[in-house]
Amino acid sequence: MSDSSRAPKVRFVDWAVGAMNGTRLSSEEPAGATFIGVAADSRAVKPGRLFFALPGEHVDGFDFCAAAVTSGAAGVVVPSARGIPGDCQDAIVIGVPDVRRALGDLARAVRARFKGRVVGVTGSNGKTTTKELIAAALGVGGSVLRTQGNFNTDVGLPITVLDSSEDEAFWVLEMAMRGRGEIAYLADIAKPHIGLVTNVAGAHLERLGSLAEVARAKGEIFHGLAEGGLAVIPADEPLLEAEASHLPEERKARFAPAGQRPNHALVRILECIPAGEYGSVIRLSVGFLPVIVRLPLAGEHNARNAAAALTVAALVGLPILDAAKALETAALPPHRSAMRVVGGRKVMDDCYNANPTSMMAALQTVAASAGNSAAAFAILGDMLEIGAEAANAHEDIGRAVAHLRFAGLATVGDLAESMAVGARAAGLEDRRVLATRDPAHAAAAIAEWSKPGDWVLVKASRGMRLERALEALQYKLGA
Repeated sequence: MSDSSRAPKVRFVDWAVGAMNGTRLSSEEPAGATFIGVAADSRAVKPGRLFFALPGEHVDGFDFCAAAVTSGAAGVVVPSARGIPGDCQDAIVIGVPDVRRALGDLARAVRARFKGRVVGVTGSNGKTTTKELIAAALGVGGSVLRTQGNFNTDVGLPITVLDSSEDEAFWVLEMAMRGRGEIAYLADIAKPHIGLVTNVAGAHLERLGSLAEVARAKGEIFHGLAEGGLAVIPADEPLLEAEASHLPEERKARFAPAGQRPNHALVRILECIPAGEYGSVIRLSVGFLPVIVRLPLAGEHNARNAAAALTVAALVGLPILDAAKALETAALPPHRSAMRVVGGRKVMDDCYNANPTSMMAALQTVAASAGNSAAAFAILGDMLEIGAEAANAHEDIGRAVAHLRFAGLATVGDLAESMAVGARAAGLEDRRVLATRDPAHAAAAIAEWSKPGDWVLVKASRGMRLERALEALQYKLGA
């Protein structure tokens, strides 16, 4: 079942005040007052929601309490020391020592009442795709609440929990981080029965400094499991094995990529066959059961994500063939390995995010899909937050473009200029390499160089907004 099949639970304001260790600041409050879900953005307030006045870098939620009340907020949660906000004298006002912590405490209280199963998902690459595939697989066993959009932070995850009906069979909660301690905080709220890390890659190196530190930060989820909780680990990630070493073997499950046959893997990828713009066909084994999935996503990295989802389905005891079938209809958020046809070109829209590992996976996928029957092109932008080795990492990606026999490369951004340098050095002819800061210029070059039937990859870090190149390509080709 989808998220749309359920509604947030109606909860009592008095109960929330106690859960947050708060204080009633307003002089008069109606007996038995209730709220339905919460909001931390006054623009997202719907009637009946409780508004949390969070401080921000550029705006202060306290200044928007009156607007939230006007929009129908059931009440506002503010720092006790600041008192009642202006024009909120007639509203329910709850004072707390720390608004952000209070939001987490309220979510913890809801989690403590939840009787279903909770799955926590994190990782350097693929966590959103894996979360969606898990939700699709678990849907054969009942209603599923899953993280929406980018609600995977210390604010977004509690809001997701508080948006629950508490009657779901499963929660699938995505957990994002930029530094140590952040996954630990989210896991302490979610207390997952199953904690899954998709992989460890060169994301957040600018803050964390090494892959070992990234693994430690991601591995915090294994220390925040519910009692008896299970860890799901890629079989080719020794750094994650170390982070789960405190758990007994019976509380670990693994999924193995193609080419690896470890005896201890619950799910193994046997083969991933490209299926053009339709995605891929994946052969797996789940225990001793052979499974075929026609996944609407291309590439071995997405085969891994499907294997992770089936591992979770197996651990909760769902019928595997039904779960595998459900993966075939999974709908992903925009710009994540989305396949589309633009002016006859087969375009992989993967411009939601990027780091060296995910960039290489996408390049390999497009090169394999193009094969010997079509040419492959790429519009690539900056990979952000990868630390001191950024220039070398971008140049290495450019070399890979040439080695994988791409027919052309257009880069967007200052860091991405090093990709162009690497591609030229590795033999890609200069007339088919363009470095620019203008996404439209990059799109125009690829449109000119390519022809119908060719493949195009569009990928960069989210901050580059490289969907602008995709939009320009569509405009240029009249698609």
